Amino acid sequence: MKQGSFEKEISINSDVKTVVDLIADYSQHHKIHPLIEKVERAREEPAGIRRYFITDNLQWGPFKFKIKYQADIISVSEDTVHTEAYQSPGTYITNVTKISPAQNGVVLHETITIKAPNLLFGYAFRQAQAAHEEMLKRIKSFIER
Repeated sequence: MKQGSFEKEISINSDVKTVVDLIADYSQHHKIHPLIEKVERAREEPAGIRRYFITDNLQWGPFKFKIKYQADIISVSEDTVHTEAYQSPGTYITNVTKISPAQNGVVLHETITIKAPNLLFGYAFRQAQAAHEEMLKRIKSFIER
């Protein structure tokens, strides 16, 4: 298994609550995340956790495929959203998103940690970096329009 982290940040002309509400509402993520095709709420959830099953459209070279994975909203506070996702075989993603007031709105800052089998790590890490960079741009556009 390999593990790595990256951080992404963007300024948004909004207030903290609006951004937190969007990040913590997975039913909206098909509109802002470039890989997500479908979001389904789990029928059963552990206490205190909102659990979803998400279907992504991916591409590896000429091959297009879909994956379905579990995504949990672990905690939501007035300025932070902590999520975790798991996809077989052994790929884990942790995301801590912090929204802070700034001069002209807020700054959204993500810290993402990925753990995956050695053969999958490079692909998963690159996909996550690209997807989250695009997602932050879409969040900004979605909220500011």
